[in-house]
Amino acid sequence: MVVQNDPVDIVTIGGGMTASILAALILPSTSHTMVSLEQGAARWTYPDFAHNHDSLRFNNRYELMQDLNQVSWTWRPNENAPALPMRQYGSFNPGQGLGGSMVHWTALTWRFLPSDFAYRTHHIERYGADKIPDEMTVQDWPFSYLDLERHYDALEYDMGVSGQAGNLNGRILEGGNPFEGPRQRPYPNPPLAQSAFGNLFHEAVQGLGLHPFPTPSGILSQGYTDPFGNVRAGCLYCGFCTRYGCEVGAKTSPLTTWLPPALDTGRYEVRTRSHVIGIETDDDGRATGVRYVNADGNEFFQPAELVITSAYTLENIRNLLLSRSKAHPDGVGNDRGRVGRNYTYQLAQNPASGLWENERFNFYMGNGCTIPQVFDYNADNFDHSDVDFIGGARMYPSAGQREPISSAQNLLEGLTDRRWGAEWKQTLGSSWDSVGSIGIEGESPAYEGNFCDLDPRFTDAWGLPLLRITFDWRENERNMYRFLANRSEEMIKAMGADRTTVTRQLAPYRYDVYQSTHATGGCIMGTDPGNSVTNGYGQVWDTPNVFVTGAALFPQNPGANPSGTVGALAYRAAEAIRDRYFKAPGELLT
Repeated sequence: MVVQNDPVDIVTIGGGMTASILAALILPSTSHTMVSLEQGAARWTYPDFAHNHDSLRFNNRYELMQDLNQVSWTWRPNENAPALPMRQYGSFNPGQGLGGSMVHWTALTWRFLPSDFAYRTHHIERYGADKIPDEMTVQDWPFSYLDLERHYDALEYDMGVSGQAGNLNGRILEGGNPFEGPRQRPYPNPPLAQSAFGNLFHEAVQGLGLHPFPTPSGILSQGYTDPFGNVRAGCLYCGFCTRYGCEVGAKTSPLTTWLPPALDTGRYEVRTRSHVIGIETDDDGRATGVRYVNADGNEFFQPAELVITSAYTLENIRNLLLSRSKAHPDGVGNDRGRVGRNYTYQLAQNPASGLWENERFNFYMGNGCTIPQVFDYNADNFDHSDVDFIGGARMYPSAGQREPISSAQNLLEGLTDRRWGAEWKQTLGSSWDSVGSIGIEGESPAYEGNFCDLDPRFTDAWGLPLLRITFDWRENERNMYRFLANRSEEMIKAMGADRTTVTRQLAPYRYDVYQSTHATGGCIMGTDPGNSVTNGYGQVWDTPNVFVTGAALFPQNPGANPSGTVGALAYRAAEAIRDRYFKAPGELLT
C-alpha cells in the first residue's frame, strides 16, 4: 500500500548542494514548506567526520558514494556497441547522503568565462561556421555571464571563497586570472597558501610568458562568519579533502552553510534513506508529487505544488525519463525528445610527468586548491585560427592528497621501464614524493552521437531501467589533447625535471578508469522547447511545475569544474521561484 503524506509546497529529489541552497534562499522570507528526499544517510561535520583519515574506507572503498548494488549506469562507446553496467567505481564518483557530493568535493570554485555562455555565437563570429564540426551540437546558454554575475557574487560570499580577483569591474589585477569576466567585488577571503610543487610551477610558467594565479577555493583560508551567521574555521592543509568530509568545516558544503538557516525555519525537512522512483503527473500532464521508497521498503507518495529534481546529473536525466504517463509517454520534459541530448563529460588527463631526483614536495598535504592555475590555453583565450580544434583546458601542476594505496600503481608510469619487481619497489619508495605532473581539465563539446537514454536490459534494485550512456571522444578533442600535451611538455621541462614522460595521444574514453565526476548536460537549458528541456531557470518546458537543478542544465561543458556555476544557477532559480513562481504557479517564467 502506498502511504500518502501531507502535501508541501516544494519537494526536491536529492538533499545536496542545490536543494539546500533553494531551501536557504526561499524559506526564511516566505511561509512555504519544503521536503527533500535524500537516498543516503544523515551526517554532520561532528561527530561523523572527526578523525576520518581512513584512506582505505573513504578513498578506496568509496564510503560516501552511491551504492552501486542499488543503482548504477551502463555505457557504450557508440550506438552499435553493447552497453554494460558499472559494477565498481570508475569514470565518475557520485555521492549520496545529507549534503550530497559537495561534502566530499575538492572545492575548486570557478566562474565560467563570458565566451562560455555565448559558445556557438562566439566561435562562428570569430572563426566562421565551418570551424564547428557538423556533428557538434554546441549552443549558447539562454543568458550571458553578466546576467549570472550577481549570483556568482552572492554564492562566493555565502561560501567564503578564497581567491585572488583578476578582473574587478573591468580592471585587470596583477596576480589574478586575467581572463576571467568582470566581477563586482574581490573574493571574500585571500587565497590558500600554495604548495612547494605549485611554487615551482608558478615560477616556471611565468618564465614561459604565461599567467599563473591562485586557485579559487571553497575552502576557507582563514576563520570566517558568513552572511547567514555560520562561524567557520580556516583550513588545516591536512590533505584529506576529495572523497572525505572536512573535520573542521573549512571546506564549504551544505552542512556548513545552507542547511543550518534552512532547518532553522522549522519548515524544511530532509527525509534521508528515501529513494525516489518517479514523478507523478495528472491527466493534464501537471506534476502532482513524487513516489519514493524508504529504507524499510515501504512506498510513499509526497504531494507537492512544485517538484524539483536536484540530484546528480545522471539521476536528473533518469528521473525525467522514468516519469512516464499518458500525458508524457516518453517522460517528463521529453515531449520533443530532448532529454538525454547534449550529454557531455570533462577531458581530465595528465599528459606530462617528471621526476625530480632527491627533491621532496610534501605531496601528502594540501589539495587541488593549494596550487596555481593557468588559463592561457583554456576556452578561446588563444587564437584558434591555425589549430584544428575549438576549445581548451585549464592547466595545473600535481596537487596534494597523495596517499600510498591509490598512488602506488601509476605514480611512476613512463618514468621506469616496468611497474613490478624489486627495482621498481625501491624507486617507488625513494621517489613517491618526487614525482609530479601537469594536468589538464578540458572542454567536452556536445555531439549528436553522445547521449543518454534508458537501458533496455539492465535494471536497478527496484526493477527500474538503468540510464544508458553513449559517449566517446571525437577528433576535435583528440586534436585539442595533442596541442595541450605539447604545452604540458614545455611546462614540465621548464620546471627542471630530471626525467620526463609525455603521453602524446588521447586514448578512447574508458568507463572503468576514474577521470572526473563532472558529467554534464542531458536536461539542458535553452531559449525554446525545440533546443532544450528547460528555460533559463531550469523550469521544464512541457511540465512547468517541475524544475531541474545542477550541471544537467549545461549545454556543453567548459574547461573548469562546474560547482561554482551549479551554485550560481541555483541562486538564480531560487530567486525566481521565491519572488515570481508562486504568484502564478504553473506558468512559465520569462
